[in-house]
Amino acid sequence: MSETTLVEQLAADITSKLDGIRAEIPTDDAIKAKVEAFLDGFLDSDEGKEYARKLTFAGDPDTKLKGSKYGRLGMSASDVEFLHNLLTSARQQGKSAGPSEELENAFRAVSDGTYVDAATAKSRDLAAVDRFFDAQPDTPQNRLERAKVYAAMDTAESGYGSQLVGAQYVGELWSAPSRLGRVAPLINTFEMTDPTAYLPVEADLPEMLFVSESTANNSSNFSTSKTGSNRATVTAKKFVIHQMWSGEMEEDSIIGYVPFLRGQAAKSLAHYLDSLALNGDTTNAATGNINLDDADPADTKHYLAYDGIRHAALVDNTANVTNQSGAAITYAALTGLRALMVDTTYLQDWGHPVDPDDLVYVADPFTADKAAAITELLTVDKYGPNATVLNGEVARIGRNPFISSIAVPLTEADGKVSTTGGNNTLGQVVAFNRGGFVFGWRRQVQVELERIPATDQTRIVYSLRNGLGRYSPTGAAAGLECAAVIRNISLA
Repeated sequence: MSETTLVEQLAADITSKLDGIRAEIPTDDAIKAKVEAFLDGFLDSDEGKEYARKLTFAGDPDTKLKGSKYGRLGMSASDVEFLHNLLTSARQQGKSAGPSEELENAFRAVSDGTYVDAATAKSRDLAAVDRFFDAQPDTPQNRLERAKVYAAMDTAESGYGSQLVGAQYVGELWSAPSRLGRVAPLINTFEMTDPTAYLPVEADLPEMLFVSESTANNSSNFSTSKTGSNRATVTAKKFVIHQMWSGEMEEDSIIGYVPFLRGQAAKSLAHYLDSLALNGDTTNAATGNINLDDADPADTKHYLAYDGIRHAALVDNTANVTNQSGAAITYAALTGLRALMVDTTYLQDWGHPVDPDDLVYVADPFTADKAAAITELLTVDKYGPNATVLNGEVARIGRNPFISSIAVPLTEADGKVSTTGGNNTLGQVVAFNRGGFVFGWRRQVQVELERIPATDQTRIVYSLRNGLGRYSPTGAAAGLECAAVIRNISLA
């Protein structure tokens, strides 16, 4: 065999093998189909869902951001505002170079927010305090209230940075409880123009009188009946949310996590507003707080701000409590709460409202699961396709919604939480009328940064103010009839 023939055979053999390899290489369409098929199966698995949860930070980008790196990352206008606010605050502390030119341009393009310095923002609040109290009678009580408000405004103010006013992300942060919360979204709200607000509350109805017809021009005046009224005080309290950031406070380092950070803040706000409404108790002592009955709660606990719904029955008006005596929850016990919420003296029936959705039952998740098995309850799966379902709703007690919320704690037999976790084994159900409570909002959210050198971390701090009003026809907490509680429920 000649050398030429041998080379030709080798070339033919190599060509044949290469053709075989090429035949085995899938096309782009085939690769895409395989990847899509794999991802569909993987993302439906438990492991895949966890990956999807970690990797999905944002939705569609704002139209004005398309083509920019922020748009390619799926960031919204709110994300850009948030990022700009963080980096501006960090720059003023000397911890960052601040927003890049590209971020500055994007911020101006998508945001209506403007910056004012912290001193100006605080002075506006102080002026509002003065306007409010100057219009009130000059009494020792009002002077004390003014001093308390001043003191509250002076606490936890870092003095760093500027306040971003009119930012879209602030509005979205406040709307988070409506999307994620279970109790707070059900309570009526109002915008507080001043740090303290007084809301009129009806005490009793004017009596309708039976009178004779007047037949002479000098007939006596009819008897008069008074319309009783009292007022509910709503005082805005200050709260902060802390997020820890361990890394460089520079745009390229933090940009990918901005939607995640905003999302976590929103979830925190939703949960703790639910907890504030349900668990508020100002008792700050070694014993007696419904959230920590046998220990002194830390002074920064959120529930110390004001008294809430559970407190109305467990402490303020103990006649509105049913002791289940360690037995399982029953339909009779649930419906029996309605009768406790009737005030025959002032003709107020909180337990049987005209709108059945105004009376809401809330339970811890374990009690809610037990209650869902009661045959008399209409569970969500039987509502029908056109029914309106509240966040966390598991059933209807008659026509009233029954909600599960992790903000309702397991407790001891007295309905209060022990510092010893193993003692908290009993369930609780809270019934409240939505018309008996109101949230007041001071919609000023300030975002600041605090550097912690010892741990090489940065703390992101959101500060905000709100207050809760509770309606009592007598003006005293003991007159609250708009809430009732079942305690000491067995979960065995």
